[in-house]
Amino acid sequence: MKTITITSIPGFDEWREASRECIAERIPPEHIIWQSAHSVQNDLFGSDDEQCESKRPRSKLSIPKPTLMLLKYALCHNDDKRFALCYRVLWRVVYENKQLIQMKTDDDVIQLFAMAKAVKRDAYKMSAFLRFRELNLEGQEHFVAWYEPEHFSLEIKLNFFQTRFKNMRWSILTPYRAAHWDTETLVLEDNPDPSVVPDDDRIEKYWLTYYANIFNPARIKTSAMLNQMPKKYWKNMPETSLIDDMIKQSDARARKMINDGNKH
Repeated sequence: MKTITITSIPGFDEWREASRECIAERIPPEHIIWQSAHSVQNDLFGSDDEQCESKRPRSKLSIPKPTLMLLKYALCHNDDKRFALCYRVLWRVVYENKQLIQMKTDDDVIQLFAMAKAVKRDAYKMSAFLRFRELNLEGQEHFVAWYEPEHFSLEIKLNFFQTRFKNMRWSILTPYRAAHWDTETLVLEDNPDPSVVPDDDRIEKYWLTYYANIFNPARIKTSAMLNQMPKKYWKNMPETSLIDDMIKQSDARARKMINDGNKH
């Protein structure tokens, strides 16, 4: 039994190197114990407890690009079993069926797509719910945000933020990693300190005023809103401090809008 420890997060590059070696050595999935630095997978049969080290030249594998991208998304999931699942799928693609991921009724494929879908949804929420706050850093304008993703999805959205805010100096902090952009270079930092994020900034009051003014009480659907924007994200979104009061006042505001409309 071979034990492979993935020490990085999310671990895609490290997993890929280890998987190439294992595939080249024809080590079947059931003979490998995958573990992360945070959670060790139990080995009921015992193991040699060795660490994976890339000592050999890379073996060449011909893996369909859609399969590789699917594996990459799934490896950003927070489930520690992701390494074993992805290697099992990779093994089957190499030695059983290159078109495996097209078999939508296969249990491994179903699980892989579910993981990838959860990560993609989590990454989308980052672009929708992340809020920057302004601070002065070494005499320059800098924008910083704290965000708590469900999965390891920060890296997936970095191209989006670099493109959308390419001329703005910003930092995005998550519990496991931060990304810092100075308009030219992107730097990643592990285990950042969330205390550097300010509680508010000079433009936040204008954003709150704008949000309150565009709120339409006649169209509010609380259950739908919570489905799209769960409360766990609210603490890092300044406008959500207004939502409870606006919901309580929505009936009165809606009646006023109707009465004002009837007058005309």
